[in-house]
Order: sequence, then structure tokens, then C-alpha cells
Amino acid sequence: MTDAVRVVCFDLGGVVVRICRSWEEACAGAGVPVRAPERLARPDLAERRRALVRRYETGGMSCAEYWAALAGATGGAYTPEEVERVHLAWILEDYPQMEALIERLNRLPGLRTACLSNTNHAHWVSLVGGRFPAVGRIAHHIASHAIGVAKPHEEAYAIVERALGVRGPEVAYFDDLQENIDAALARGWRAARVDHDADPAAQIGSVLREWGVPA
Repeated sequence: MTDAVRVVCFDLGGVVVRICRSWEEACAGAGVPVRAPERLARPDLAERRRALVRRYETGGMSCAEYWAALAGATGGAYTPEEVERVHLAWILEDYPQMEALIERLNRLPGLRTACLSNTNHAHWVSLVGGRFPAVGRIAHHIASHAIGVAKPHEEAYAIVERALGVRGPEVAYFDDLQENIDAALARGWRAARVDHDADPAAQIGSVLREWGVPA
């Protein structure tokens, strides 16, 4: 690739901020007991929950509607109020050194930072409300619930290109899910998967230097 990187674009959960990796972990953080795991594991209820998450993260329902619907999709194991508490406990903290990395990138001439995140209204309010400084350092925020489409749909990536006036290898993208990386590569972006259990800031900095960005 000969095009210089003009935008460094991040996923958020598992890349910029650490998140819970399971319902049980989020329940512990919220102080909500884990109940009826065998009921939650039923395939029909699991599919209902996945469909609700997809609808919520593309702006198709309100927070209150989501709490109530997801509680129903637990087979009555949790109340809407408990679902809300668990949901709000999901995002934990910035990854170490991520804020400093983004600040360095923002100072580079001709380079912009952005995020493309599959998220929802409640999480977004938390993410941009000041509790997570690294997210606040990102210059351009693109969120699935606001644009009405989620990764890995190609339109999510096209929206980034149109919003920032970039194309293909001018974008360096980082995500912790392979399906989202594959979709970015299909559009010609530079893209690398981040291991959320390791050191995301160090991984991203190393890859960017390989791509000619002095991170």
C-alpha cells in the first residue's frame, strides 16, 4: 500500500476501553445475583436476546423498551431494573496508556482519530460523559445507534469514509472481532485485530509504526 494513513479508527469495547466479557461478570459488577443459568442458555431465549441487542444497537428501540424486552428474554429470571443495572456495569475502564496513545496521534500533522463502535444509547452516554478520558480524546465519534447500522455491514464503514473524506488504505482500523476486521479489509482499509486480554495500546502502537505512523 502506498497511500499514507490519514485516519486511525478504533472500535471501543475491547480496544479503547475494557468491558465485561460475560453476563456473569457484569452481574458481579452490578451486585445482581446470577440466576437460572440453564434457562438463559436455552437456544430460543439466547436468539431473542441477540436479536434485541442488534435492534437496540442500531437505534431501533428506547432504553426502557430494551430493559423490559431483555428481561422477558431471560424467561423472567431478571427484572427490567436488574437488566438496566447489569447493562450499565458493562463498561469498566480505559485500557492503560490508551489516552496517551490517542493524544500522540492527535498531535501528528495530517492525521485524525475516529471511532466506529457498535454501541447503544445508554452505553454511549457513559462513554462520552467524561468517565473514560481516552474516548473523549478521539476526534470523531461514529456510533451504530446513531447511524442506524452496525458492523460488519459495509455501510457502517462507508459512513466513516464519507464523513471523513478518506478511502481504502488511508484508514487504519483496530477491532477485537475478526468479522469486523474482515469487513474493513474488504473495503481496502488497513486493519488489525487487537487481543483484548493483552495490551491494546502497545499492540496498536506497534502496528501503526509498521504502517509508517510514528505512534
